[in-house]
Amino acid sequence: MKRLFMALLLCGAIGNTTTLSAQTSKSTPSRITISTGIGLLPTYTKASENNGMLPVSFMLGYDLTKNFTLGAFFGFSSTTSSSKDFIDNGGSFVTNKTKVFGLRTEVKKPFSEKVAGYGGVMLGVHHADVKEYQNQTKALVIRPEGGPTPFNPNAKKGRLAYAAYMGATYKVAKRVSLYGELGYGISIVNIGVTVRI
Repeated sequence: MKRLFMALLLCGAIGNTTTLSAQTSKSTPSRITISTGIGLLPTYTKASENNGMLPVSFMLGYDLTKNFTLGAFFGFSSTTSSSKDFIDNGGSFVTNKTKVFGLRTEVKKPFSEKVAGYGGVMLGVHHADVKEYQNQTKALVIRPEGGPTPFNPNAKKGRLAYAAYMGATYKVAKRVSLYGELGYGISIVNIGVTVRI
């Protein structure tokens, strides 16, 4: 809960700082948005992994038209598994540091002056850096070819990723909105802040 509070506090501070600087700029609405969010449902929970941190995401968007946005996405997640008895002398644990880079298309539908829905698709790259460590010494475990292992050591770290998503925004100030989103990315459920600069 403390991590969630600190992440939301950071999102709010970024939004307020950007809003204050934007108030001194031109009064016409900008086409550029910056979003930052946190994931509430990481994609690795099914593997009984404990989150070292909440997944975070950053997006940069450009409004090509009033209801269509093209954007860039970056997400990061770090998880650590529970201990397993795959090796002698105390077992081992696995860490997974995942990064997602992508391009997003977004179609928006306003429902009122403050509320809008949106949906779209993303095409990107999913990069997972998975490593195994000994419990007691925290030393990196290097397994022989064909030996028992808690994960596939020969799996490709990077792969093409595509996803569909949908969400909603709620405007809290002239240039600041809150958003909630469902879809595959760095997390299945995301919430965050969007600032128009």
